[in-house]
Parts: sequence; structure tokens; C-alpha cells
Amino acid sequence: MLPTPILDVLIGLSLFYLLLSLICTTVSEMFANWLKTRATFLDQGITRLLGSDAIKQKLYAHPLIKSLKSADDQPPSYIPAEKFATALLDIVTGDKKLSDMEAVQDGTKGDADYQKALKALLDASPNFAALHKNVEEWFNSNMDRVSGWFKKNRQAWSLSLAILVTLIVNADTLKVVHVLWTNPDRRAAMTDLAAKRLKEPPPASVTYPDPDNATASTPDVSVPKSPEEALSNDEQQMLGELTGWKADSEKLQGQAGGAWWSALWGIVCTHLLGWILTMIAVSLGAPFWFDTLNRFMNIRNSGRAPDEPRDKSTKPPVQLTVPQANG
Repeated sequence: MLPTPILDVLIGLSLFYLLLSLICTTVSEMFANWLKTRATFLDQGITRLLGSDAIKQKLYAHPLIKSLKSADDQPPSYIPAEKFATALLDIVTGDKKLSDMEAVQDGTKGDADYQKALKALLDASPNFAALHKNVEEWFNSNMDRVSGWFKKNRQAWSLSLAILVTLIVNADTLKVVHVLWTNPDRRAAMTDLAAKRLKEPPPASVTYPDPDNATASTPDVSVPKSPEEALSNDEQQMLGELTGWKADSEKLQGQAGGAWWSALWGIVCTHLLGWILTMIAVSLGAPFWFDTLNRFMNIRNSGRAPDEPRDKSTKPPVQLTVPQANG
């Protein structure tokens, strides 16, 4: 069992990283929505999957898929495999019945990628139900690649935002550790905030319910629209007290010429290692630090006070006082 002060420092540091990660996650989600990142990656995946821009536009215009679009001039940001299979087979069969295997066979006569793929799937399907399932699996297997593109993009964004946020707020890990270690009141306040934060939903719901398959899940309605919404007022105040450039800016005031540059270089050298540690930690993401914080809190809650007896049902032993002999 770790000593309580050390454990409280780890809890406070985990909460510090979690809050910074939540800021990065929220900003990343804002950019993803603004840049239509999911829709862009899904559109690229659909283009490679079908191999025909004409059939792709027909797919987007199909009522089952069109209802998933946020705007008529924008591709959807997610498509369930079942709807994709139904819409594509409906387009291929044309005016004929959707389950007409001969109509599907006629629709596969061509050199487009989707026609070749459907022909192979049709040959391996004894009935329409099997064909529909095979088309779904074909779509899902290709969407795994899209999810991989999306993950790499988000990882790059996470690292970039971790660097940016760390420098903007001057988030120095070594400084935070020093404050937590030397200030018991601060440690206690951080522990209380950590307990409150763990009562909130896990940060995986901050973006999409299924982060491993973002292209096939709908966004949670509780997604914060700004970093301020991601943190409580107490958490924002705490971050403001642990970070900031006020003390460093005061060192630069009154400096001129070479002395100013020397002072600036000294500030950079003082914070550089702490910045790097913060950047690496925050880039791991909010879900990682939420789980880490939860583990530390469980360890702390399962511990006991130093002066608490091991067995609470056992009374402390009676101490006998032996009288001293006179003379």
C-alpha cells in the first residue's frame, strides 16, 4: 500500500491530466464537426469500396441513406451496415423485387468494383438472406480500414492539441507535483474533486458511444460544445491555480535586450521537462486517465487509516500498570 501523501499526489496528478485531456478531446471534437472529418473519411471509404462515383451518388440519394445526412450537400458521417446492404441491393435490382436473385445477377453485369464484389458474394450465397449478410460483412470489413484512418487522424490531433494546450496554459508536471507534495490542503481539494469527477459518465461518451467504430455510431447528445462545458467551475478554478504564465511574465517585466532573452531562455529551461511530461501524458487521452484515476481512488478507498485497528471487531488490548515499589 502506497503512503497516503504519495497516493494523493498521484490522484491529483491523474485528475490534472484528465481535465487537460478533456479540453483536448472537446476541442478535437469541435474541429472534427467543423471539418466534417468523419463524413470525409467515410466518403473516401465508400468511394474505394464501390469504385464508381455514379453508384455512390445513387447510394447517398437513397431514402435509407439520405435520412442519415445532416445536409443535402454533405455525405453522411455514419452508415449502418444493414442500411448500406439494403440500399445497395435496392439500387442494383432497380424496379424489381429486392430479394429477386436474378435481378441482383443482372445488376452485377459490369466492370465496376461493386459489381465484381457483388457477383462474388452472390455466387457464395445460397439465398437472399445469406447475400444480405455477406454484403453487410463486406461493408464492415472495409469500414474497419476507415476506422483505422479515423483513429490515426485523431491520434495526430490529440498529440498536436496536447502540445498546444500545454504551452498555452503553461501546464508543468513538475510544478504540479511540487505543489501537491508541499500543500496538504491542495491535495485534499484535488482528492475531493476527483471523487466528484468519477461520478460523471466516463469520457468515452464525450465523443461517440463506440470510439472503436466511430463511423457506425451516432454522436452522444451530451457532447460538450466548448472546453468550458467539459469542466466544472471548481475544476476550471483549480486548473487556473496550477497553471498560468503570471509568475513567469513577472520575471520578464523590466528586462531588456540580452537580459530579456536570457530570462526567457531560463524560463523555457525551467519548464521544458515538465512540459514534455505533460504533453506525453495528455496525449494518452481522457479515457486512459479516467480509468487510472478510478484505480487510484479505489486503492485509496480500500485502505485504512494508520491508527485504525486491523480488526474493528477486536477491542484494543488492556494495558496493565505495575505499581512501583517504594524505597
